[in-house]
Amino acid sequence: MEDKQFATQLMIIIGVLVGLTVLILILANVLISDTDYSEDVIVKGRIEDRIKPVARLALAGEVANAADTASSEGDDSNEPAASGLSGEQLYAQACSACHATGVLNAPKFGDKASWGPRMAKGADKLLASAINGIGAMPAKGGRVDFSDADIQLAVDYMLGSVQ
Repeated sequence: MEDKQFATQLMIIIGVLVGLTVLILILANVLISDTDYSEDVIVKGRIEDRIKPVARLALAGEVANAADTASSEGDDSNEPAASGLSGEQLYAQACSACHATGVLNAPKFGDKASWGPRMAKGADKLLASAINGIGAMPAKGGRVDFSDADIQLAVDYMLGSVQ
């Protein structure tokens, strides 16, 4: 009789687990179905920024397109506009991929021993390395869309973890 009782109890447990799984799937479907991710304005804006042309072609003697002229007027620097993100957010988007784990000998976030020799060279040298790249690290951590001011914020945030 013990085998029959075990089989009965096992079937009851499996039935309850299957029922709970179905309820969770239904609840998740109801919660997600109201959200229309295709209309997310922020995501669309970021996608458009990533796929926009990086340069314009203007041949000698030709007048530039009025829209191109209007967008470039008043912008004397070649720097991208500051992102408006905090140092922590910039770190999360660009730096954490390597500095969180120490990939390719990148000094880990918060590791005083690995940051010490770099900090001894001075803040200006450290910032220049972050902006221009050094060793395996690409310029601006691969995020050329970040301004020098953004990189400064990210560097300050990382250095704040070891001071």
